[in-house]
Amino acid sequence: MLTRKAAFGLLLICFLPPLSGFGQEGRSRLDFWKTNYSELRPEDDARAAKAYEIFGRVINAAGKRAGVVPSLFVVKNAGSAVPLAIALPDGGIVISLQVLDICYKEPEKGDDRLAFILAHEIAHQLKDDFWHLRFFQAVELSQKAKPGDAAVIEEIRKIANHSQEPLLKEMQCDEYGIVYASMAGFDTRAIVLEDDEVNFFRYFAAALDPENIRGEARDAEHPTPDARAAAVKARLVQVLEVVDLFDLGLLFYRTGDFETASRLFSEFLRFYPGREVYHNLGTSHHQIALKYYREWKGKDKDFPFKLSLTVESETRARKIILRDEARPDWEARFKEEIAKAIEFYRTAIGQDPSYWPSANNLGCALLLQESPYEAVAVLQKALQGAPESPLVLSNLGAAFCLAENPQKAKEKLLAALKISPAYEPALYNLGLVASLENDQAGARKNWDAYLQNDPDSPWAGRILASISPGQAPKPPEAKAESAPEALSGLTIGDYTDVIPADWGAPVRKKEFLGGENPVTMSVFANGIMVVSRDEEIIRLSVLPVFSGQTAKGTALGSGQKDLIAEYGKPSGTCLSSGGEAWAYAGRGIAFVLQNGKVVSWILFKPA
Repeated sequence: MLTRKAAFGLLLICFLPPLSGFGQEGRSRLDFWKTNYSELRPEDDARAAKAYEIFGRVINAAGKRAGVVPSLFVVKNAGSAVPLAIALPDGGIVISLQVLDICYKEPEKGDDRLAFILAHEIAHQLKDDFWHLRFFQAVELSQKAKPGDAAVIEEIRKIANHSQEPLLKEMQCDEYGIVYASMAGFDTRAIVLEDDEVNFFRYFAAALDPENIRGEARDAEHPTPDARAAAVKARLVQVLEVVDLFDLGLLFYRTGDFETASRLFSEFLRFYPGREVYHNLGTSHHQIALKYYREWKGKDKDFPFKLSLTVESETRARKIILRDEARPDWEARFKEEIAKAIEFYRTAIGQDPSYWPSANNLGCALLLQESPYEAVAVLQKALQGAPESPLVLSNLGAAFCLAENPQKAKEKLLAALKISPAYEPALYNLGLVASLENDQAGARKNWDAYLQNDPDSPWAGRILASISPGQAPKPPEAKAESAPEALSGLTIGDYTDVIPADWGAPVRKKEFLGGENPVTMSVFANGIMVVSRDEEIIRLSVLPVFSGQTAKGTALGSGQKDLIAEYGKPSGTCLSSGGEAWAYAGRGIAFVLQNGKVVSWILFKPA
């Protein structure tokens, strides 16, 4: 799921198909830039390597326009004719070396600044809006004073100086730029609220100043770059308030409260209806449906195959609290929730047909609806987008088996294990296929391999019940647990009146989900976020400025090996564009990782 804002005119450079008289220059095609300018390659500059990594993360959060393959190109030998950043109709996004210099003038803020710039350009591309291309072409023509171009230049002058449409487009793309960068896990709040040393936004406001066209004076009513930059920051502060909805939804999702997560995502969707939000909403309702499915079918008749969702695999199932309903209709509840999930997945895929995570989850949902043949078709499309994904291959293997094609099922499951030999769902499902074919040796081989990594879960219990009827999984050995998880003395279940006075007043406080059970988020200067309901603390989370550590010694920057050494194998994982989360339900803690490093953790009530 984020942080931040956008506005008046972070004029970050984007473009439409060329106007008459411009076509011969080919600037609307990425090939032109690759042919005429040298590339700053990752091996030449570490910042360029960062740019490609950041670009991929933001694309994963924002999505793609149908039929367009996004591609980044960093210009090394940029001169005055090269804009700071431009989006092209063919999917190309070009940035200059100057952009990297501006963004990384303060290195600690460089990634977040660059993520916003790239997200702004991606927003233009998704909206099929390339007005900036025309503006910069007009600037170049005016400087060259080419005969016959006067009419084109005059058109752009009028648009730049007098029309409100470009400013409105820029405002919207600024907003979405903040949203997309935030969803990708970047701290755009820092560049909006704390960027006092560098007037970051002015650079880009100045780039589209009408005075850049030779001989053109700015209209008296047209804002100066300084005024426009100030307007951008003011508007982005407002957008950050909305982005908190998504951040909070992701926090509840990562810790197993799918009901609250879905309410927060739904509220966020009213402001920014994007692919990632539809996907997360679908997955939230999918998880709720799974809980109702288990209640409906009972433990002995649960879904036979182990399916993996792209945003969550086996997080803890929270206890469902029922009011005023003696005999709930679990089947009806399941069907209602899974139908919602399918609708949201289809909407996400409609926005981006190549978005394989939603196709994967949709296939899993269709299997629960007992539509295996349609699930096979959908999962095969997902596999086109992620041909090396053991997750999709394993799900597809389960779908083929349920569609009465065991040979294809084994083929896909073996392909998953070839990529990842210890992938648990594939081992479990391959053993199940063998068992259904009365191949007890094959079942035992794969299930023994599964049990080596997962000897204690309910899935292990199913295996033992099958190969050794009546035998239950061995209970895990009792361990001497360290001190309960806390953050600076606070634990889940405390009340907000025990928050230490020396923390000071919250630097940010907001209430969400008004009504009977509102949720209050309070962020303190020490880097701790407190989430409460009726004054009871229900979540605690750390922000990048936090300097403490967990009860077992994990700190921000710790790696995956450190986590496994200190906490063992997680009970569930959650994948999203903002990072991967490892949940330890028994201890009530979840860690958020980016590039294999801990960037945050969340405390919640232990299962």
